[in-house]
Amino acid sequence: MQEHISNKIDAKLLDKIIAVAYSDAGLYDRLVVWMKARREPEIKKMLDEYKLTASSVHSLDEKKLPEANLKSVYHKIGKSENPKTVFPFIYSSIHPFFFSKPLVSSAAIGVIIITIVSVLLFYNPKPEHKYTKAEIELAQQQLGESLAIVNKVFQNTEKTLDADVISKHVSKHLNKGLIYLNDYLIGG
Repeated sequence: MQEHISNKIDAKLLDKIIAVAYSDAGLYDRLVVWMKARREPEIKKMLDEYKLTASSVHSLDEKKLPEANLKSVYHKIGKSENPKTVFPFIYSSIHPFFFSKPLVSSAAIGVIIITIVSVLLFYNPKPEHKYTKAEIELAQQQLGESLAIVNKVFQNTEKTLDADVISKHVSKHLNKGLIYLNDYLIGG
């Protein structure tokens, strides 16, 4: 019978079943396992067995384990028995709360992202300097004077361009070129 069950359940599905039983799976994996458990009684039975095992594992207290076993486990995983933390309060209280369950971590990250986005979208700094009406009128007057000066410069440039550059330099060479072309075409 176990061989028949193992044929239907691959390693990925078994990992998902175990993660669901130990409450470590995400929402999608929970839904996948739940749907397959509803369809196949073998998977439902296996999920129930793993849930029972998980509840008994979760109910174990570290103090009930023999000291020799604890030392052996700590030695095998390469950690000291009493971890030395810089901030014991954070390690003992806040760290397990935020990092033990994926849902809590996801919710905390979501709140942080929403806060950052809302601050960026809704933060409108107030203009620091308010201009008086007299300052605005003075700026408009100065702008008018500046534009008048630029207009005079452009007019003088246009006159110089028309009178000196085009008539003396450009048209002189253009006329010379047209004379050569005319002589060539006429054959003279």
